[in-house]
Amino acid sequence: MAKKTLRLTFPEWQGGMNPPYYAGSHILDWLAPKGDHMECVEVPVKTNFEDEIPITDGVAWKEELIEQQKAAYQICVEKDPDKIIVLGGDCSVEQAPFDYLHGKYPERTGIIWIDAHPDFSRPKDCPNEHAMVLGNLIGDGAPELAQIVKHPFDKKDVIYVGIVADHLETWEEEHQKEYKMKFLTPDQMQEDSEPLLAWIRENGYEQVLIHWDLDVLSPDDFRSLLCAEPHIPPVSYAVGRMTLDQITRIIKDVSEIVNVLALGITEFLPWDIIRFQKKLKEIDIFTN
Repeated sequence: MAKKTLRLTFPEWQGGMNPPYYAGSHILDWLAPKGDHMECVEVPVKTNFEDEIPITDGVAWKEELIEQQKAAYQICVEKDPDKIIVLGGDCSVEQAPFDYLHGKYPERTGIIWIDAHPDFSRPKDCPNEHAMVLGNLIGDGAPELAQIVKHPFDKKDVIYVGIVADHLETWEEEHQKEYKMKFLTPDQMQEDSEPLLAWIRENGYEQVLIHWDLDVLSPDDFRSLLCAEPHIPPVSYAVGRMTLDQITRIIKDVSEIVNVLALGITEFLPWDIIRFQKKLKEIDIFTN
């Protein structure tokens, strides 16, 4: 019997406090292939983009995020997939699908977190939930969001790929000293995937969940990134250093030696499309 794959469009934007993530998720939904054994579902997400940002217990949009994460988890329970593709939205979209799959496959399951940033912040560090999501999955992060994780991961079962380790925020450096998370830098993964494949073999993983934040990519190679928004000054946070070819190669190489249960793609911001759509709405003939 064929394995069932859930293709989950999850346009959550509140975790990054950035409404364009909503559009990015839907454009990803249009772009990404649809296989024969996929069921396509969209997680309902509130679209009150213009409201004042509520910050509760140090987390922006906390109540909305909890509600949406619970909805995503319930969809996974009802559909009971063997694999999940997540088309985000900001990085917070990975919490419910990864939690669900860890409950279904509790043994020998690892997380490959392909990202320029570690995503294990706490509310005292910054209010952006998308920077706390991996912390939630390992039982830390934002307390109330971490509490709804039913099947937390052990830190030793997570590896970072592409992290810009020489440009961490102060609190990220402090948390890394505490967590001692395994990571592979862009330089280590530049030529081949062997360091990551070795980690999989050494730990005996039978399946992995892959998070792919597009911000791991260099804006010199790929432009649909937060840091590449037109007409803004250079950003102060870490900017990705990998290429699309390198990340595609890594995911393909991983797929050859282990069962990939999940692939989440997040933080797609095709600025030309987003800006063009907004401007078209200002033209009367489209709206009258």
